[in-house]
Amino acid sequence: MLVWWTTVYYELIKYSRMRSVLILLIGLPLLLILLLGSAFDTEIKPAKVALYVADHGEMRESIDQLWNDDAIKPYVKVLDAGSEKEVQDWVREGIADFGVHIPVNFSKQLSAGETAAWFTYSGRYGEKNLAAEAVVNGYLGNANMRMAALRTLGPAAFEASDDDRSTTQATESPILTHNLGYGDNQGFGKTSALQYYSAAYLIMFLLYGGMSAAIALLNQRESGTLQRLYAVPSSFKANVFGIIAGAMLLAALQAVIIVAFTTYVYGVDWGGHLGWIALICLFTIAAGAGFAIIVSSFVRSKKTLQSLFTIIVFSMTFVSGGMVTGIDRIIGGVGKFTINYWANESLREIMSNTGLSGVSYHVGILGLIALALTIIAVLRMPKVVKYHA
Repeated sequence: MLVWWTTVYYELIKYSRMRSVLILLIGLPLLLILLLGSAFDTEIKPAKVALYVADHGEMRESIDQLWNDDAIKPYVKVLDAGSEKEVQDWVREGIADFGVHIPVNFSKQLSAGETAAWFTYSGRYGEKNLAAEAVVNGYLGNANMRMAALRTLGPAAFEASDDDRSTTQATESPILTHNLGYGDNQGFGKTSALQYYSAAYLIMFLLYGGMSAAIALLNQRESGTLQRLYAVPSSFKANVFGIIAGAMLLAALQAVIIVAFTTYVYGVDWGGHLGWIALICLFTIAAGAGFAIIVSSFVRSKKTLQSLFTIIVFSMTFVSGGMVTGIDRIIGGVGKFTINYWANESLREIMSNTGLSGVSYHVGILGLIALALTIIAVLRMPKVVKYHA
């Protein structure tokens, strides 16, 4: 056991000095998650609206109700400004996405039957301007229409029709949003784009992390280190499995960093079942290491292993939907023959809080795949560590 722990310890020291490998295994997935998750993110971010209300007339109560309405909070976040100039400055400096100044004579203009308007200042983001303008234009259009109806119908008829209209509009949101593509969530199911790609690229790079075990064995075989270990008065198997365990511990550290970083920096919700997530990562690492050792038993060099295994993992990620959502509609159920599919489905079900019944099923299949690959890898191990096996 001491030999095994010593080998694991020195393997971890070796990896800690390989900065390019650490950047590739940890930095690259975080970058891909950020780029793809942000590019395909369909979650609506509230527009920060700088608001200055100079009007204290009879419409003030209605104005306050508008900006405090819970229905607009998913789309608009109000920042109270102290003057019209402050509204303009906040929009110009980027503190606010949109600015609104309600003039002091707004209520008087509306009561006099004149067309009343607010002063608005657009920011640099078009989608934020659209959200804020929808709230402003909706209120102004309704206010002007109500005053026109009051003058045309008279107070009695207007109050009757207004009661019917308010009942109908009580449950309606002032803004309706829809997305083009694979439905309202662009094909990401019950998860957000960031969650979707966090799961996909965590699994993809854990498989690459498992490849490190096979590469370490091939490196030591090509340098003759493994052959010299036969002359050392210690267990040869303990040394070999220590090398593999060191690579698997590096992959486990990789998983911890990716999950923690995406949680606290990107705001990704991984769900409340960390034990299940750890088990999925463990099975994925074991499956990746086992699969890489199997592949390395058929090739004779490290470069061939890297090229072939990279192509295989990339292809599995693609057909399982890790790069293009909805790919299953084109290629059918091919993704179910990959490690990525079962690991990704497990993580997404945890993220979407749909219950553990589906999670246990997918994790069970993933565990069986990892067990089968591990057994085959052990049987093929002599082909990896010996030149003439």
